[in-house]
Amino acid sequence: MYPFIRKGDICRFVSTEAANIKKGDIILFRTPHGGLVAHRFCRWVTRDRQQQYLCKGDSNLAHDEAIALDQMIGKMTWILRNGRTIYVKDLAAYVWGQMVIAFPTISRLLRVYLNRRESKQA
Repeated sequence: MYPFIRKGDICRFVSTEAANIKKGDIILFRTPHGGLVAHRFCRWVTRDRQQQYLCKGDSNLAHDEAIALDQMIGKMTWILRNGRTIYVKDLAAYVWGQMVIAFPTISRLLRVYLNRRESKQA
């Protein structure tokens, strides 16, 4: 979820109903293999006659595998970074989330940046 969530950040998630999840929200969910992932909710899809979440990390080029309602753990409310609290309802956070979803080119640019940064560190 870089750059919105960074290494060392403390993230707060709260339980919520599916009806309270909106496009751009960051949700915490359990993968089929038992891992935990926090990615941005993009849209609802119907698979096998069931409504599922379609999510994506900000710097990922593709969506995750659709997740079932029972895999969702909670919705992010804030991030604590260097002693400062960033609320996901803040205007800047909201605008960033909407931009990442609306303009896939942003994710591509982030991926290029991260790949270059990783190659310099290697």
